[in-house]
Order: sequence, then structure tokens, then C-alpha cells
Amino acid sequence: MNKYLRLFGIVSLLCFSFYYTERIAKFMQSKDPIYESIKAIENEYKEDFVNAVINDDTIIPGLYGQAVNLEKSFQNMKNYGFFKEDALVFDETKPDISLEENKDKIIERGNARKLAVTFLLNDEKVILYFEELGLPYAVLTTKASFDKPRVNGLKINVDQANYEEVEKLLKLQNSKNSYCFISNLEYKFCKSKNKQSIKESLLINKSNFVQNYSKVKSGDLIFIDGEVELKNLKVLIESIFFRGLDIISLETMLKETRY
Repeated sequence: MNKYLRLFGIVSLLCFSFYYTERIAKFMQSKDPIYESIKAIENEYKEDFVNAVINDDTIIPGLYGQAVNLEKSFQNMKNYGFFKEDALVFDETKPDISLEENKDKIIERGNARKLAVTFLLNDEKVILYFEELGLPYAVLTTKASFDKPRVNGLKINVDQANYEEVEKLLKLQNSKNSYCFISNLEYKFCKSKNKQSIKESLLINKSNFVQNYSKVKSGDLIFIDGEVELKNLKVLIESIFFRGLDIISLETMLKETRY
């Protein structure tokens, strides 16, 4: 019996010793200048999550929140021996209402907090202009237009008559094609293909350019339907940058992570 009591005492002492050592280590860490520097700025980097906005059959994606991971950031910076801002490590917090659980909804625009817009194109002259500028875009693709070069363009299958054939071609190119554009295809058709349905938030064409180009807002999915004069397209793009907005890819616009 005494043997077991001694063994219990030794185990208890070891556990207490480990606990005490850990507490001392944490205390010493909290007094480290690097740790204190991280702690001092953590609230500056904290971002609350933003819930997706659902309105009947449509949805606007939310945004993940973020918070500084004190322990991982500290361990990261110990390798440098000093506080280094770009060595901060962040944890993400998922929104309560997220696009991930509502993929049956139609995305009608991106999150305005992205401070950016996205373009959907179908005219070759407009596409060539975006390629020359090196700007990202999504291109409405059919069997007939599939082989045309799209360096900066994400191909979206809108060829209902040859849909499966175009899908096979996309797979051969390892092209991510998870979107279905309902301005060209019916919602029921998109849903049957298990694709994320999207629609434009702003339509711009040759006839409505003057009325609509000034309506651009952050988060817009801008569909340039048909040919728009290049001088007007230049005005549109310059006005977007002048407002402090960026032009980003469709995938970047619609994902809920911040980076």
C-alpha cells in the first residue's frame, strides 16, 4: 500500500512540476519584448466576420473574420529574434451565414468590402483589350469560342446545346469551372449541373454605356454584353481605378476569405 502511495506521490509531484514549469514558461513568454509587441497590436488586425446576405433566391457572399494567433506569431518571430510584422499568423473565423451552406442561391454581386469589381465578357475585341492590359476577367465560353486564347480569363460554360462537350474540354485543361451564368442559361439548368449560379449586378453595352458606366459600385459583377467602343471601355476602367477600386478575378471576388 505504501508503495502505491509513494508512486502516487511521485506522479503527483511530476504533474505539479510540469504544470508549474509551464506556468513559469508562459509568464516569461508574456514578458518577452516580441510577445509584448504582438500583444500591443493584435486589436489593430482583428476583423469581425461578415455574414452573407440572403434575399429570397439571391445571396451576397460574406467575409471570414480574422484574429492574430499570439502563440504561432510569437514562435514565428523567435526565428528572427525581433518583431516582424509580415511574420504575424492569423486565425480565420467563419461567418454564421456563409455561401458554403447556401450554394443553391444565386450570387448577385460580390462583397462591397473587397473594394473591387469583376468583369464578365463575351466580345472578342473587349477580351483582347483586357488581355493587352493584363486585367483578369471571366469569359462566357461556347464550343465555337473555346480554343481562343484566354491568358487572364476564367472560362464559364454557357453553351447549353454543347454543355457536356465543353465541360470535357474544360476538364482537359484543368480549368476550374464551378460557376454557371444565368443570364445565358436558365437557373433550373444551372442547378441541375450542381454549379454555383451567378448573375450580373450591372449590365453595360453599347446602347446604355452613358447611362450605366457611372453606376459602378464596389462588389459589382459587370457584364459587358457585346461590343463596347474601346475609348468608352478605357473611360470605364479609368473611372474604376479613380474611385479607388480594383479589378479582380471572379474567384477572388466571390470567395469569402479575405486573402
